[in-house]
Amino acid sequence: MPSLPELLQRDVAAICYPQGRMVGSQGHKDARHHLSGRLKEIGCQPFIDDSFELPYRSGRKDFCNLAGRIPGRNSALAPLLIGAHYDSVIAHPCADDNAAAVAIALQASSILQKAATLERDLIVAIFDAEEPPYFHSEAMGSNRFYEDHIHGSREIHAVLVMDLVGHDVCLPVGQLGPQAEPSLEQAVADLKSLLFVTGTESHPELAQVITTLGQAQDLRVIPTLNSYVGDMSDHGIFRRHGVPYYFLSCGTWEHYHMPTDTPDRLNYAKMAAITHYVVALLSGQDLAAFADRIGSAQIHDTLALECGFLRDALGSLHQPILDLAKLNGLTTRKDMDRFTRMLLSMGLG
Repeated sequence: MPSLPELLQRDVAAICYPQGRMVGSQGHKDARHHLSGRLKEIGCQPFIDDSFELPYRSGRKDFCNLAGRIPGRNSALAPLLIGAHYDSVIAHPCADDNAAAVAIALQASSILQKAATLERDLIVAIFDAEEPPYFHSEAMGSNRFYEDHIHGSREIHAVLVMDLVGHDVCLPVGQLGPQAEPSLEQAVADLKSLLFVTGTESHPELAQVITTLGQAQDLRVIPTLNSYVGDMSDHGIFRRHGVPYYFLSCGTWEHYHMPTDTPDRLNYAKMAAITHYVVALLSGQDLAAFADRIGSAQIHDTLALECGFLRDALGSLHQPILDLAKLNGLTTRKDMDRFTRMLLSMGLG
């Protein structure tokens, strides 16, 4: 039987056409048909009616979201949602953006379907039109999915969205100063397993889930505020409507939106670790109680959570980066703002 990294590699390769998956292209159509078949293969039922395809029109163009449903023990409960977009920004494979996230969503959903441990239904949403020129427009697939199928008609318990989750994270060690390079070389190499998570601030229960899980096996997890990077993907519409959410990403990298974003450059072992972590996060969301939602205008204070995970994830790099940011420690949100700006300037995120 193929290993999880091998299964992920197959799912990535299956939609990484040389001509890409740009909206309206043959590759886009081929990916849509393939993914409809994969949703059926992993045990999904159609989200509505008898098709996994949810076509819509915006302006003079046709688009199509895809959505399936994995039944939980109690379908009367508000469902969970896992989401990733399948369109590409250019006429090239775009493996990390976003075939990797689609593959993880499929494999994590398959694991949960076979385990049959969820109380709630799980909606598996594969969104269209996330890339420019549709990003943050009414044509954006996640926006249309929410407005057409969720808003005013049903409630989503919690959401997990992924984008750019297939690559190693690289920190230019030279930015820490040439004298630091030898002693920190291994620590920098270990950063390839970094995974950023935003959304713990959207509800105290989600902060508790990630705290209970702790650092994931074979990953270095950094929870951080969504406001530091903005609504960079399909979670935005849910965040703005006060739905508790997680957004997972490894940030941008040198092959972002480039022809060189090809399947051979992804780390499938890391993707397998993320898949297992996604299963754990969804299981935690499934049991979380959101009796009092805090709304999009407020955030839960997660400073202590962020500080602890940062220290664990960065290891021996934590102090040198503090020094570079001219900080004695992380005790206030202002300190964290400054520390995060330093990380972003170094290419993390």
